[in-house]
Amino acid sequence: MNTTSNREIRRRAARKVAWRLVPLLLAMYTANYLDRVNLGTAALTMNKDLGLSAAAFGFATGIFSAGYIALQIPSNMALQRVGPRRWLSLLMICWGVVATCTGFVTGEGSLVFVRILLGAAEAGFLPGMLLYLTYWFAPTRRGLISVLSTLPFYAVLGTPLSAIILQHADGLAGLAGWRWMFVFEGLPSILFGVLILLWLTDSPAKADWLTPEERAAVLAEVEDGAQDRPRIRLADLTDRMRDGRLMVFATATGMLWIGFAALTAFLPLIIAGFAATYHTKFSLVQTGLVTSVVYLPAIAAALFWARHSDRSRERVWHSAAGALVAAVGVLITINGHSLPITLIGTTLLTAGIYASLSLMWQLPIQHLRPGVAVAVGVAFTTTLGNIASFASPYVVGWLRDASGNYNSGLYFVAIALTGCAVLTVAAKRLRGPGERPDDEPIIADPQHSASN
Repeated sequence: MNTTSNREIRRRAARKVAWRLVPLLLAMYTANYLDRVNLGTAALTMNKDLGLSAAAFGFATGIFSAGYIALQIPSNMALQRVGPRRWLSLLMICWGVVATCTGFVTGEGSLVFVRILLGAAEAGFLPGMLLYLTYWFAPTRRGLISVLSTLPFYAVLGTPLSAIILQHADGLAGLAGWRWMFVFEGLPSILFGVLILLWLTDSPAKADWLTPEERAAVLAEVEDGAQDRPRIRLADLTDRMRDGRLMVFATATGMLWIGFAALTAFLPLIIAGFAATYHTKFSLVQTGLVTSVVYLPAIAAALFWARHSDRSRERVWHSAAGALVAAVGVLITINGHSLPITLIGTTLLTAGIYASLSLMWQLPIQHLRPGVAVAVGVAFTTTLGNIASFASPYVVGWLRDASGNYNSGLYFVAIALTGCAVLTVAAKRLRGPGERPDDEPIIADPQHSASN
């Protein structure tokens, strides 16, 4: 088969895989994050009903990471043993049940308990999904595919939906609107978890919806992207933990997640707070709609930036630039002195974080070796991110209680985002175990490999 024909088959197979898997993964991701972050919308009325301070709410939001951290690595290892289809289905059913139960909490203690359980149930999903993408797509395609699979529709569509339920279901059967919100948004995850068993495919080798030549093309492209990377055993993982570049990338990811966690937990409250500061009154639904509008440019920015990163075969500077844009957005939000300028700032904050987030996830994936190390290494990196996610909402909430506004908490976020950019660039100068000074982790070009 000539090179041109081979490339065409690979492109056709990649498109076919993307159309089959990306909408499904995006729906799963949307359900996952909606059940995780709808607490921020519920807080508009729930905090008063349960008597929660901003710090207590931040703690309940962040404690989600405790269960997440504890089970993330074991869950990702289980995915490799059980298979993505069955394991991801089980995770969805479990977190759907727990998310539904959040509608029946009675105070801070029960809310904290349910959030720990939710973190444990969701622990394996995101690193598992990122690992799953490496089964199907070459490194040069993963930037855009990762963005398409993680678009923030949970905020664009979910936040207004949450606000509508919050406002219009209030008092139904004697229950508060925020309780109905958790019930209505948890049940679909249970049903969707069952559907995954019928639709998801574990690996290209089992994809009977691809032709034999397409299956071969997908497998060859993925292998080409990893052909120069020797496999290592789980016993070698301790060497990876001494990998300076990996540790710095992981720390940078954690600092980015400080901004991401604060954004997802407090954005509705921040928008409502700044609206009140500028003497504007938003209803619950209006707050939800404004919050969702802020996310729309984030989708466009993330898509453009990921595509640019894939085409230029560069990740580090793209990741750092997104974090810096987000930091600038924070400063504009704080110092805008009018609601429109403040909303421009929150839009830049959101767009910068999402432009950087999917690319930051790719850095440890392309740096680690294939096999078990990738599963554990990705989970390790996102575990450090979740440690930051635990601290961020509590610190921002505590600063809100101490100062009476969100400005000091937002400055904390801006410092973290700037640190993320600096560490990401600095990691380029570090070497991993066994690397020569001129070695650099690169994004392999499968088309180039095919032509050799």
